[in-house]
Amino acid sequence: MKSSQKTIYHNEPTIGQEEIEAVAAALSNLELTIGSKVEIFERSFSKYIGINSVSTSSGTSALHMALNAIGVSKDDHVIVPSYTCIAVALPVLYQQARPILVDVKDDFNISVDEIRKNITDRTKAIVVPHMFGYPADMNEIKKLCVDTGIYMIEDCSQSIGAEYHGKKVGTVGDISIFSFYATKLMTSIRGGMVCSKDPQLLDSVKELRYHDQCRLSEDHDMRLKYSYMMSDIEASVGIIQLSKLGDFILRRREISKMYKELLEGYKIEHPPEDSYKKHVFSRYVIKTPFNPVKVIDRMRSKDIFCERMHIPPLHKRSLFNSSLSSTGFAQTDRIINSAVSLPIYPTLDDDQVVYIIDSLNEVLGDFT
Repeated sequence: MKSSQKTIYHNEPTIGQEEIEAVAAALSNLELTIGSKVEIFERSFSKYIGINSVSTSSGTSALHMALNAIGVSKDDHVIVPSYTCIAVALPVLYQQARPILVDVKDDFNISVDEIRKNITDRTKAIVVPHMFGYPADMNEIKKLCVDTGIYMIEDCSQSIGAEYHGKKVGTVGDISIFSFYATKLMTSIRGGMVCSKDPQLLDSVKELRYHDQCRLSEDHDMRLKYSYMMSDIEASVGIIQLSKLGDFILRRREISKMYKELLEGYKIEHPPEDSYKKHVFSRYVIKTPFNPVKVIDRMRSKDIFCERMHIPPLHKRSLFNSSLSSTGFAQTDRIINSAVSLPIYPTLDDDQVVYIIDSLNEVLGDFT
């Protein structure tokens, strides 16, 4: 039987009156493009992460600029996991480089062993997403990159605020990127950020993100530039959201604890957790032995929207037929055939979470 409460969607942004007032103020100041709010947001984000930051128009443009800054060019190889958003691989193609797809581990993150097997003399970089807010094996990947002279790009689009051995994600690699799209842990409506300890890499991003910006001593036609700026409207939202991020993460962890404690057996595999990896639960993805499509359909009949993530995986998309590793994608395929993403966001109240849990227990019980 359906609940009398409103439909529970898979995800929704957490927007308050402060964000609405900030947008109105930015509009009144007439700094609609890149202005003082963008600078404030960049400084605030740099302070939060612990290294310097440059804003962009999206997470995808941030990754494109990161690849450009480290010099990825035609026919270079860039290793990326097959189980991830297509936006992780598309910027590689923008640079006329070749994304090399590799398998992941059971924790959804890219496999160090699979990276190692696919490094060649044409490998320029590795893109390491921290999937669903859970940090990847950064020490092992970093050592491999140092030993082989390959750049490591951290994709923190799903993991703002997560920590690895006491360090925030985004501070271990050579360069990192963040996304503030509406479905992320915090939002600026759209927008992204590039972070690095290397000032030269960030200077390159600053130079390339705006096609009309150039130094008088510079050859205007020397480098291809883009229109990848964040607007002051977006930055004004980002400033407020960043100030709330700690509370957002706390609530996500509270919900995750309820899921872990109250969801009954049925051979559910919960998201991984480790003492040295602080998960921020941008998604709560479980694995079950049952058909995920049927589970999702049954939950939707109860006005609860669950989802399958990253369908189809990159190795099953024709766009990447020439990018497949030789070692297969057994773990990615297992995830695709078992994973269900449950609603988890700050505006869910305890009654809604309990309804989700009771409904899922009922659905899984019917399959046993």
